[in-house]
This record gives sequence, C-alpha cells and structure tokens, in this order.
Amino acid sequence: MTKRNIITFCGITLIVLAVVTGFSYQRTNHDADMVPIEAEAFQIRDGWGYQVKIDGRPYIYQDMIPGVDGHRTFRSKENALKVGNVVVQKLMNHKIPSMSQEELLALHIPEAQ
Repeated sequence: MTKRNIITFCGITLIVLAVVTGFSYQRTNHDADMVPIEAEAFQIRDGWGYQVKIDGRPYIYQDMIPGVDGHRTFRSKENALKVGNVVVQKLMNHKIPSMSQEELLALHIPEAQ
C-alpha cells in the first residue's frame, strides 16, 4: 500500500468510528431521559384504589373505579393494579389515561358491571 492509501483508509475508518459512536451515544442518552412511571395499589376502608407515580411523585390518585357511576372501589388489590397498569401504558404511549366501562369489562373487572 502506498502512503496515500494508508492515510485514506485511516481517515475513512475514523469517520465511520465517529458516526457509530455518535449514534450509540444518542441512543444511550435517550434511555437516560426516560422518566419511570409506575402504578401501586393502596387499601382504603371499603376496598382498594391505585395511584400512578411519575418519577416517584404521585400523578394520579384514584380511590374509586374510573368509568363507572357512583363511588365504587375495587374489591381486590389485583384488580386495582390491573387498571393502574393499563393507565401507565396509556401514559407511556402518550394517550389520555382515561378508562371506559368497556375497557374495564375487557379486563374482567366485575365491579364495572
């Protein structure tokens, strides 16, 4: 190889390395910018509710079943978490975190009837 070919090869290699490093850095920073969103159930005097926390801070406090008439609570912790986790998924997908009676019935929440 001539000196010119070696310099060209090294230059192209450095450019490719810089591009790959830039894409890798950008992807890593995007993941670091993600804010944790989680649902947790809590017990109240006549049943269960859930709250959604964003970055450890309460964002939604739901002490009754959303999407149904009256002030009804969930009978079990599992049902409260089931609905809370759907709300979390909606928030993560940038959708309105509301729940309809049809969605509750699809989740097999008996209190929604």
